[in-house]
Amino acid sequence: MSKFSIRFFASGLLMIIISCSPTKQIVLQTIEPSPVHISKKIKKIGIINRSILPDVEEDETALNRMVSAEEQWLSEQGRDAALTGLFNELLKDNRFQSIQMLDSVPEGLLNFDTGNNSISWASIEEICQANNVDAIFSMSYFDAETTVSVKKTSMLQPNLMRVKVKVPAQEITLETLIENGWKIYYPNNNEIIDEFVFNGQVISRGKGTNPIEAYRAIEGRKDTLVEQSKSTGSNYGQRLLPFENNVKRSYFTRGTDNLDLAGQLMENGDLQGASELWEKDVENSNPRIAGRACYNMAVKNEINGDLKSAMEWATKSHTDYDNKEALKYLDVLQNRLIQKQILEQQVSR
Repeated sequence: MSKFSIRFFASGLLMIIISCSPTKQIVLQTIEPSPVHISKKIKKIGIINRSILPDVEEDETALNRMVSAEEQWLSEQGRDAALTGLFNELLKDNRFQSIQMLDSVPEGLLNFDTGNNSISWASIEEICQANNVDAIFSMSYFDAETTVSVKKTSMLQPNLMRVKVKVPAQEITLETLIENGWKIYYPNNNEIIDEFVFNGQVISRGKGTNPIEAYRAIEGRKDTLVEQSKSTGSNYGQRLLPFENNVKRSYFTRGTDNLDLAGQLMENGDLQGASELWEKDVENSNPRIAGRACYNMAVKNEINGDLKSAMEWATKSHTDYDNKEALKYLDVLQNRLIQKQILEQQVSR
């Protein structure tokens, strides 16, 4: 069994107490299937850069010229970093036989098709055949835009006696928004498997006696911007993998001494002890109590990873004892069962 299948059955222990309700909540940690389904036929990947560098705008002020030059630098370095982040992430995925960075694709093949913002399928097929790849991961665009704000402040500065004194200063804030878009082209089916946009933000501040000095006082900004860009590519690669998720589940804690005591045991992480008490009430003469106990048994089985048994208990709670919450829970369990089957198909590769 794969590590993802094993972790799929793990449960969290975080308890959230709701004092005014007949229920309390537990948070389960689950493993959800990848948002992007990759065909088993896709073994060889090509990565292309479809983004276009922005034009440098002329500006009157020295500060804005410096910021514009930095944005141009980031557009060049940032998109390369994002592509590297994706490349490195895909290398870790043993589903693929080869990953290629396609740097020499003729520019004419990368033009968008008339009427949409996608590369034509004829071009995609030509790229795949020329490079012996099955699918194309494309960076559709990369944008970095910086907003500059300056305000008056003060700072400590050594005087002629080398004593630090407070002097008037200005503080500059640079807020850079980084956005890039990705697409996965699969020519075998003329299908765009995925299309996604990542947004990131980097805020930098510096102080100086004037805006230029304040700008120059900012440390590590370029490294931070490049690292943020690289993470967008890495994060996109991770969209192909199952991911952890936290889900909340309610269970009943009022109605009988058994339910009350079981609730206390659950707070202490004793699921087995709680379930033994719930079992004592599943045939309670009071249908409301029996319905709650059956519902709780459904939760117990979901925690243990037995979704089919969980659905059987939830069905019993609803059909035999008219527990309205059980009907809603059945929909949740049915969806989880479907997601589990998808997950098992994905990790079986």
